[in-house]
Amino acid sequence: MLRIPATMLRRSSRGYCVSKHGTALPKRRISSSLIDIAPEVRETLRHTPQLVVALESTIITHGMPYPHNLDTALEVEQIVRQQGAVPATIAIVGGRIKVGLAADQLRLLARNDSGTQTLKTSRRDMAYVMATGRNGGTTVAGTLLVADAVGIRIFATGGIGGVHREGERTMDVSADLIELGRCPVAVVSSGVKSILDIPRTLEYLETQGVCVTTYGSEDCEFPAFYTRSSGSKAAYNLTSATVAAKMLHMNRALGLGSGILIGVPIPERYAMDASEMNAVIAEALGDAERKRIQGKEVTPFILSAVSALTRGKSLDANMGLIKNNAHVAADIAVELARLENGSSSSSEMERKDDTSLAADGAGAPLIIGGSVIDICISVLEDDLKLDGATYHAKQDSSAGGVARNIAEGIYKIYGNVNLISAVGNDQNGVHIRKLLPEHCASSIVTLGNCPTASFTVLLDRKGDCQLVVGDMEAHKAITPDWIKSHTELIQQSPMTVIDANISEAAMITVFEECIRYNRPVFFEPTDMRIAARPFYSDNAKLTILAKRAIKFISPNIHELAQIAQALHYPGSIPTKSMNEYGQSMSYLLTLDRLDCS
Repeated sequence: MLRIPATMLRRSSRGYCVSKHGTALPKRRISSSLIDIAPEVRETLRHTPQLVVALESTIITHGMPYPHNLDTALEVEQIVRQQGAVPATIAIVGGRIKVGLAADQLRLLARNDSGTQTLKTSRRDMAYVMATGRNGGTTVAGTLLVADAVGIRIFATGGIGGVHREGERTMDVSADLIELGRCPVAVVSSGVKSILDIPRTLEYLETQGVCVTTYGSEDCEFPAFYTRSSGSKAAYNLTSATVAAKMLHMNRALGLGSGILIGVPIPERYAMDASEMNAVIAEALGDAERKRIQGKEVTPFILSAVSALTRGKSLDANMGLIKNNAHVAADIAVELARLENGSSSSSEMERKDDTSLAADGAGAPLIIGGSVIDICISVLEDDLKLDGATYHAKQDSSAGGVARNIAEGIYKIYGNVNLISAVGNDQNGVHIRKLLPEHCASSIVTLGNCPTASFTVLLDRKGDCQLVVGDMEAHKAITPDWIKSHTELIQQSPMTVIDANISEAAMITVFEECIRYNRPVFFEPTDMRIAARPFYSDNAKLTILAKRAIKFISPNIHELAQIAQALHYPGSIPTKSMNEYGQSMSYLLTLDRLDCS
């Protein structure tokens, strides 16, 4: 963990108050010496701060029972990463503010038998929790306070607090509402918890200057956590992540200094019946009053009681909606990064307006090869043995595959790309296609009888690799016939890039078509075991075509050694000397003049 530098905590466009003498005074912020920031989050905040999505920790410490809380926290972080953003779970551990938690810290907060009391921490509690060196699960208000201090602009949660029922008598109003009025952070939630007085909560937010919108709800029907409708209306509806990102951008440009609440309805498959929930909540509230539950203990008590009364259905709904909200928040973060990072030079919008880059991919580079889901399983327990026992672990997954990675990179930099690949008719296939332009779908084979290729690594607690397995069967669907059916992509492309995952027959087809249309081939060797596939002497046709078609190649030193050996390189085969590497590359880059027979 690293401490965030003070320069990252400064704001120049806002954060001032006026003294009694009328002098503008800087708004006090959290001292940077009190904040530890995870390396991944730190680097992202430094280079692309829009991509960081804040996550609260009270949902872990007080919102769900173990192990559901830990599993949900890990899955939510995974969802944010899958969408291309960076999760930053915020909490207090040992009296230190943490922005981005390691797996062992998440587990510490999730378990209630660790011997250390974890306190529900809002703004009012923060000084005490930190001064006494305790652990704290930050509420929406506490998370907003920290997120704003370090420059995070998007925050995903389940539901925010609000005005409690009979709040006009008890004056019980959540600090979440006040903090939303103070911090220019967008909170993506399934509205206000349905145990609260939602109409009065929306009125209070309006007074605080907080813009309240719905997301994907044409009638602006504001959600009520467990149910898709509360009976109250939001002022506006955001139709897409792009529209939401534009609003966040404008909110910052105006220097309003207040937040935005984006209400995302719970997915229909998790939504509960409104009348049933109202009856259950009324019973839980009555129970809380009889037991004299007060203050910050009310919400955890009610949520637990509602879960028991609904026989766990409300817990399933809670887990489902927070995952969906994380997905939406990450999508908005990615769009915000595209909008603001492009505006400083050649923006994505400018690229789309460029007539040289057609919306259907005409004239864009063509990539041919594998699309994979990379899965990394990190065991969180000591003494791992491959003996069939069950171990608690954290799983991270992301879209991968050499060809797919290259295609996504070109798309983000150049603004357009074409990809010939293969995926399964499954969720992983949907995710891979979503990361690329829509027109790529027509050249990606979707297999009904084969899953998307996957690559799984098992790491022990120390991070050492214990097992690697892969299912690459889907790559076989990239056939010569499929490539020939998309010859126009080769003809229109300034360059065709292939990886070594495709078959020799497919390579021959690519080389023949590229030679026919005088298009250069960039060969990415992929792995030392298959790097020399186009150059084996026992397939003379493939080797001859490779020499003519390949103009660029990008091997590492081990892959280069395999290629040099296959091409009967007359000098010493490089192993680790960069001087040898350079000499060998000079030799191999003249492939079209070699006689390798």
